[in-house]
Amino acid sequence: MHPLVRTPFALCLYVVVASITPGPNNLMLINMGVVRGHRAAAGTALGVTVGFAIQVLVFSLGVGAAIKAVPGLTAAIDVIGLAYLLWLASKLLAARSLGAAAPMHGFTGAIRYQWINPKAISMALTTAGLFVVASGPRVWASALAVAAIAAVCCLPCTLIWGLGGASMSDRLKDEHAVVTFNRLSAAALLAMVVWLAATMLAS
Repeated sequence: MHPLVRTPFALCLYVVVASITPGPNNLMLINMGVVRGHRAAAGTALGVTVGFAIQVLVFSLGVGAAIKAVPGLTAAIDVIGLAYLLWLASKLLAARSLGAAAPMHGFTGAIRYQWINPKAISMALTTAGLFVVASGPRVWASALAVAAIAAVCCLPCTLIWGLGGASMSDRLKDEHAVVTFNRLSAAALLAMVVWLAATMLAS
């Protein structure tokens, strides 16, 4: 029987690494947890996961191929994503309150946010392009299987960020702690920008 998913272990590994590393979603989740608590963080984490699965489905069924067929468009999405991360990092470095420099969404808002989040778009494009069986009558089944596996691997990663933020809320009562937290978040984003840029240049 022809497999529905190319290298499922590699799919899980890619989704976990891409989901757990800092980015706009993780920044949103940790701030949601700190500011609004466990329930809001869990709902937002679920929204991020559902939004990602929907993106994988959409990009698997022709849209992803159309984007990649336009010369330079994929690279432009990557560059926009890096610029957005740099902008978020600069906002965090100047922020003196929680949630002031990060998007804040619930379940449905997090689903919509994936479509303006360049890192999420790039991640979904890569997932669809690498792991979905791209030809034959089983494309729909393959796309559904990849989206489902990706969602299962993504959800624990998003919950870690959101619930981790909620668990830290009691420790972030004074301005000094908040500023330190924002600067550490900015440093993590900047480190990710360097890593992503190096990856792009090497490919």
